[in-house]
Amino acid sequence: MDYEKAIKWLYDRQDLGIKLGLENIKKLIKSIPKAIDQLPIIHVAGTNGKGSTCAFIDSILRHCGKKTGLFTSPHLISFCERIRVNGKPISEREISKRINDIKTLVKDWNEEPTFFEITTAAAFLAFSRIESDIILLETGLGGRFDATNVVKNKLCSVITPISMDHMNFLGSTIEKIAKEKLGILKNSKKIVLSKQHSVVRKLARVEAKRMKIELLEEGSNWKIREKDFIKKNFSMFFEKANYNFNFPELFGEHQIDNASTAVATVLSLGRKDISDKNIDKGILSAKWPARMQNLKNGNLSSYMGKNFEIWLDGGHNLEASNIIKNIIEKWKKENVFLVIGMMIGKDPYSFIKNLVENLSAIFLLPIPDHQYIRPYEIKNNIKKDINSKISIECSLDIKEALKIIKESYPSGKLVICGSLYLAGEVLKQDGFK
Repeated sequence: MDYEKAIKWLYDRQDLGIKLGLENIKKLIKSIPKAIDQLPIIHVAGTNGKGSTCAFIDSILRHCGKKTGLFTSPHLISFCERIRVNGKPISEREISKRINDIKTLVKDWNEEPTFFEITTAAAFLAFSRIESDIILLETGLGGRFDATNVVKNKLCSVITPISMDHMNFLGSTIEKIAKEKLGILKNSKKIVLSKQHSVVRKLARVEAKRMKIELLEEGSNWKIREKDFIKKNFSMFFEKANYNFNFPELFGEHQIDNASTAVATVLSLGRKDISDKNIDKGILSAKWPARMQNLKNGNLSSYMGKNFEIWLDGGHNLEASNIIKNIIEKWKKENVFLVIGMMIGKDPYSFIKNLVENLSAIFLLPIPDHQYIRPYEIKNNIKKDINSKISIECSLDIKEALKIIKESYPSGKLVICGSLYLAGEVLKQDGFK
């Protein structure tokens, strides 16, 4: 089965929806040649910052001479991005082989495994065939019943900021969502807890005490580089004129939190071969596209010209909206255009309402090949909910939105956000590789 056929077979499983439970994945991994229990794992859950934190950890470890495996979701352009070895996506040939292996295993099953279960099993299968020093696993939407939560040799569990998201699956309160996310703590040797809501902190402390696991908590007992140290150590990237902090590839002060969490995680491993110098190199070279990414040199920026900046972010919840708000508030003398599309089940109204005071215009987009909220539906509800006279346009695609902005305004900054699926489509059109 070639790559295209393998991916088609896998995507046909999306009709099965999302299933929270571990029965299928447990059944799948029993057939993996090398026991997954032997793989050394760093397990990462949370609502925001998971991907960036994984990128920092992975980069630091690689600069310390470690061979890493990294499993994340979703991808932006190529499915291969989900499974990386030493920072590089595995090949289409390897993906097709592993999916074919899974297809053979499940051909006689009464209940087919879901898209994410198969993807997770394919990642485990790939990692089991590649000698790696450490594997990083990012959960999907949950934790306790997430398909990644069958591993047992967890060097560390990392909890990035937890906020309201996926309420239809995880619960309607921060406490219920936190309990699901904190489900990854089982089988962990240590826990690294990043900046959190007080409810999450309390629950994490209770769980750590109950399971007798060492808890390293941001702002409490991190006996390593705190945010102030990172700010000082990387002061050359702090732009005092605009009060913005950005690493070369990752922009925004929230990345200080993610970098701090990554450093705490790496140092918690207690390895003697992890040096300050290599930690610095790892932080400065970490890349994670579509997280307030400035599209500087691609097709879209070339089309818009030097008077416009394009910023791309996959954020889709209120916490992500707050991060974007903190950044665009510092662009006070600039026109700011929000170009946004969201998937069904998300809340575009709270997201946009949080930003509207800083915007010059809003452009609502569909998301090709996905179940998105119709732009006209968002527009009609926004007009009822937001008392604002700013222009709200429904565009057929990103190029039409950019064309209207370019022809209607002399300059400004565009923030394209609302979905990683939309971000992937934008990067394709921008020529990103």
